[in-house]
Amino acid sequence: MIRSLTGFGRAEVHDGDTVYQIELRSVNNRYLEVSTRLPRSLQPHETDLRNHLRTRLDRGKVHLGIAENRDSVRQSRLGFDGDAVGRLVDALREAGREHGLNDDLTLSALVPLADQLAPEESDDEAKRRLKVVLTGLDDAIEDFNRMRLEEGANLEADLRKRCAEVQARTKRVRERADANRELQHQRMKERIEKYVPSEQVDVGRLEQEVAYLVDRLDVTEELVRLDSHVQLFLEALDNENEAGKRLNFILQEMNREVNTIGSKAQDAEIAADVVSMKEELEKMREQVQNVV
Repeated sequence: MIRSLTGFGRAEVHDGDTVYQIELRSVNNRYLEVSTRLPRSLQPHETDLRNHLRTRLDRGKVHLGIAENRDSVRQSRLGFDGDAVGRLVDALREAGREHGLNDDLTLSALVPLADQLAPEESDDEAKRRLKVVLTGLDDAIEDFNRMRLEEGANLEADLRKRCAEVQARTKRVRERADANRELQHQRMKERIEKYVPSEQVDVGRLEQEVAYLVDRLDVTEELVRLDSHVQLFLEALDNENEAGKRLNFILQEMNREVNTIGSKAQDAEIAADVVSMKEELEKMREQVQNVV
């Protein structure tokens, strides 16, 4: 079964009094592109989280968002990087003196430095937190993949329906082409005989040339190849591994055969069927862009 590139997954995981809400979103993209929105406590682990996603996902523009319960943050022991703040205050005062500005730094002016506050924790605590979050991320990925499979099933049903329409049109074209072959042969002979005096016509050569012209208009080989491509496309729908790339390639070959049929067949009904097949193939191409 194929999978859609569009998906959404969610999970929630607890780390003591802290609750992490994890969300995954994905849209179509040729390659795997990961963006993140993380709380301060997880920002040092951004690379670990990205690498974990890369081992589990293949393609798509994926966004990972993690929210941390704020009540638990307030209960954490907070440390203040006094050295960093002191260096910043000294730098600001020095800049003020250089530019003739008053030294009016106050506590309220230092409020934006609240980002210097950070939970105090050991390496073991940080590793434990990462392990908990990765467990939640795996749950979100499972939910995410479940949705992609459901969406993939809908895409597969639509693609199979459109394949059936192409097959029906191919059958109509074959029947029409077979019926027209003798008619085209007779029409060409009549046209030649109309403009070339009968005493100047070599009957054997005439038959040979007419047969050659009719053969150039024959679409039997294209129809056989088109049928084969449709079967390969249907088989590829059952393959989860890189199905999107294979489906896209087969569609290109199907479109090539349909275009050739349209250029060779000298018949209005066949031309109408060719237009309908091209419309179906274009809709299928749009759908396949969203298949892994």
